[in-house]
Amino acid sequence: MRSVSSRRMTGLEMIFQTFGISRAVDDANAVQNFMLSRDAVQALETRLPLRKIFSDPHADIFSRFPRFWLPKNDSFERLYEYYLDRVTVVQDQSKGITTVRVVAFQPEDAKKIAEALMQLSEEMVNRMNVRAQRDTVESAQASVNSAVQDLITAQKNLAQYRNRELIIDPSKNSASVLDTITSLATENAQVLAQIQEMKKLTPNNPGIAARIVRADSLKARIDAERDKLAGSDSGLATKIETYERLALLRDIAEKGLTNASASLETARQEARRQQIYVEQIVAPNLPDQSTEPERIRMIATYLVVCSMLSAVLWLLTAGAQEHTN
Repeated sequence: MRSVSSRRMTGLEMIFQTFGISRAVDDANAVQNFMLSRDAVQALETRLPLRKIFSDPHADIFSRFPRFWLPKNDSFERLYEYYLDRVTVVQDQSKGITTVRVVAFQPEDAKKIAEALMQLSEEMVNRMNVRAQRDTVESAQASVNSAVQDLITAQKNLAQYRNRELIIDPSKNSASVLDTITSLATENAQVLAQIQEMKKLTPNNPGIAARIVRADSLKARIDAERDKLAGSDSGLATKIETYERLALLRDIAEKGLTNASASLETARQEARRQQIYVEQIVAPNLPDQSTEPERIRMIATYLVVCSMLSAVLWLLTAGAQEHTN
């Protein structure tokens, strides 16, 4: 098993890889479990005459399928048990390399089973890739959809506030009011200075009264403009607070959508890159020499067992004769 991925490993993954536990090993475990599963046997039966292969009439009755001494010897469970005796999957934990060994009565049949297992394993891995890609992209797409809805809601709330208050940006309005207050305050200060000067130089000047009226008018206008800013609940200060809160929520929603879109693009790239696949280091080959049955070993084993049984019987017989005498 091989995995294509460019992501940075976490510290825990690096520790696991130090001890030979990596993503490739996990994927190899999945393939190994599949090859030795009932699903694999069912899939093989749809592609190969598996029962016929294991029931070769040229094989001895003790080795071929079904085993006559077992109950329900032709059932799927008995076939699965027989399959486990004939197919061996050995995995190198440190390298993630899996070796498949198939035993059959004909070399062509063993090769066919091995090739079919490789094809089935590759199809299973492809399904795993498709599902992983779909889950990754769908999760990121759901985040984007949620961010879009949040942005639409925030923009809608801001638009409703503007329509209700008949104002586009309270901050700009407040700046205009502040400029007006500054201008009025400057003019008022000039008028007050003129009044003070005229009182000192010409106390009886009739123009003093007119300037006093002008100063009072300017002060009244200044107070009115200040009331627009913070004089009541409908003042610009309250409107600015509400507007800035709604604008902040909209900005947050925009940033959330930007981040979600970036995550979606990253997820799509990772989905295309992070793929596991079956790599055949050595293709299934056609045996040119039978490895079973090991006749010499079997004969030697039978001789040893028979000798041991004979010795035990002889000891029992001799012991019985001694007790009789």
